[in-house]
Amino acid sequence: MALDPATTSTTFDRYIEELRALWKDSNDANLPFKVKAAMERMLASTSPDDPWMAEIIRDAQPSRELYRDPEYGFIQMGHVHPQGHGNLPHDHGPCWVVYGAYQGLTEISLYERTDDGKNAEKADLHTREVHKLGPGVVYPYLTGQIHSTHAAETPAVVFRFLSADLNKILRRRYNAETGEVSLIEPQP
Repeated sequence: MALDPATTSTTFDRYIEELRALWKDSNDANLPFKVKAAMERMLASTSPDDPWMAEIIRDAQPSRELYRDPEYGFIQMGHVHPQGHGNLPHDHGPCWVVYGAYQGLTEISLYERTDDGKNAEKADLHTREVHKLGPGVVYPYLTGQIHSTHAAETPAVVFRFLSADLNKILRRRYNAETGEVSLIEPQP
């Protein structure tokens, strides 16, 4: 459910306007980093009392679509996760994402494959680094990067910018313990 336009603050509106202006040059290889900078500015300028942010914190939905651009197709999500919430390592197929924290602490592990990648059903993963997203910290995750999230301190209020609708593309989920790779099929 998108934000109620009556409670959307100008900080969110300005952020979306900035994203739309950036997206006009969607072939720019630096676009994920420009979105990162825009999200950092939005997080820094938003008070927890701003009506739109207060609504997100109050409703505490694990996943909420805040904005879907009708022209460019990017999506801005908002998440409020309880402590311990996490997911298996996964990629976003041909898309990229930007994660930013408003509140709490979310750890995002970034993995690398240590196998040759020839077996589509198996992967050996090694944790390359762990990003700690505390208030105001933002990281882009580029095409093909395997990562997982874990809410370490809560409430973890996280923003996730999607370069496209991930439900419409083929992605992969990885079980780091067994090495199993499973496909996340596009939804109709």
